[in-house]
Amino acid sequence: MPFDLSEALAYYKKQGAPADQTALISLLREVQQASGGSIPQNLLPAIAAALGTKESYLLAVVRRIPSLRLSDTHLLELCAGKNCGKNAALLEAAERFLRSHPGAFTLKQVPCLRQCGRGPNLRWDGTLYSRADEALLDILLNGILK
Repeated sequence: MPFDLSEALAYYKKQGAPADQTALISLLREVQQASGGSIPQNLLPAIAAALGTKESYLLAVVRRIPSLRLSDTHLLELCAGKNCGKNAALLEAAERFLRSHPGAFTLKQVPCLRQCGRGPNLRWDGTLYSRADEALLDILLNGILK
């Protein structure tokens, strides 16, 4: 039986979504599974409107749940290891960018990227960058706006 978004929205709205975050997360997981492993970002406005919530709220939920992923977004992983985690400037810069461009990428802090002698480290869409600084982060993040 093919996935029907309007049917799923009606069902999960009756289950209490978006106020019941468990129901909302279940809906988003179902959309993600039906869409091939990521939530199409262009569906968020329709989902938000159907549930009577803001798109920014849905984006915040997606960013908070590690198993949820938006399509057409990038993944930035910042090392939070003993050495790299001391450099809060990268995290602050990434968070500033996200506040001004919600949903532009997924930000995750990972325990350690195992390149301690070459830190601070970050991984952008699977590519590891050592000795990362705000200039590198600006290049990566501004590249997604083009």
